[in-house]
Amino acid sequence: MTFPDTDGQPQPITPAQAISADDTPISTICSEAPAESADRGTVYGRYISSAAWQTSPARLAELEASGHRCRLCFASRREARLEVHHRTYRNFRCELAEDLTTLCHPCHLGVTGMERFRKYARSPFKPPPPTPAAPPPPALFDYRSPLEIT
Repeated sequence: MTFPDTDGQPQPITPAQAISADDTPISTICSEAPAESADRGTVYGRYISSAAWQTSPARLAELEASGHRCRLCFASRREARLEVHHRTYRNFRCELAEDLTTLCHPCHLGVTGMERFRKYARSPFKPPPPTPAAPPPPALFDYRSPLEIT
C-alpha cells in the first residue's frame, strides 16, 4: 500500500507505521487480543461504525476488486446497500482484502444466517426432541356408504 509523501510521491506504508483515528498505532490495535464474548458485540459494532473501518485499505480494496457489486447476486450499489462481510476474524482490525467479501444487504443476511446455523448445528447443546403431536380428533362425519357401516 502506498501513500503520497510531502512531495506527492507515493511511499509505501506498513501496518506498523499506520495510525488509527485516535492516534493509536495500528500495530498496537492489531496485537490486542480479541474481545471476550461479553464485549464482542459492542467492540465489533464500534469498530464497524468507525472511520478506521470505513477507510480501511483492505475494505476499500475489496470493494474495488468486486467492482462495487455483490459477489453473490451481482447487485450494484445503486440496486442495494453494499456491505463488506468478514470471511474470517483472524485479522480483526487488521484485515487483509482476502479476509473480506462484498455482499449486498440481503445476501449478507443470508450468509450470516447460514454461518450461524452451521455454528449452532455443531454445538454440543441440542434442543430437546419435539413432543409428539396429539392424536387427531375423531371424525365428525362418517363418509362411508351405508352398506359399509353395517
